[in-house]
Amino acid sequence: MPLYDYGCADGHRFEVFVSLSDLKKPLRCECGKRASRLVCAPFIRSDMIEPTLGMDGRTHTSLSSYRASLRAESNPYRQNYTELGDQSLKPVTYDFDKKQRREEIKKAVADVKNGRIPAVA
Repeated sequence: MPLYDYGCADGHRFEVFVSLSDLKKPLRCECGKRASRLVCAPFIRSDMIEPTLGMDGRTHTSLSSYRASLRAESNPYRQNYTELGDQSLKPVTYDFDKKQRREEIKKAVADVKNGRIPAVA
């Protein structure tokens, strides 16, 4: 039995399951006025996504199959993966002085430009 949207002249809206044989019968709103069927777009929930390469090496076109490839039992690496956007990122912390590190990098770049390449250990 399909679900239809109805509305009355006072602006009240409601949904009713109506069989096709009763579709022509008039309906009344709770306020007592005659209700007419409204034209509205149906709600469609889709599982389809753009083709995406999953962790199992296959191309997935549905969100459920892509998420299944992130689980350890579904991919060849036997690791669990997190979908991007699923968690909030932790704040970045530095174990060094950023200003001092920046100066060290500038000095190293200047050394390379001047031909003083440090020996590789």
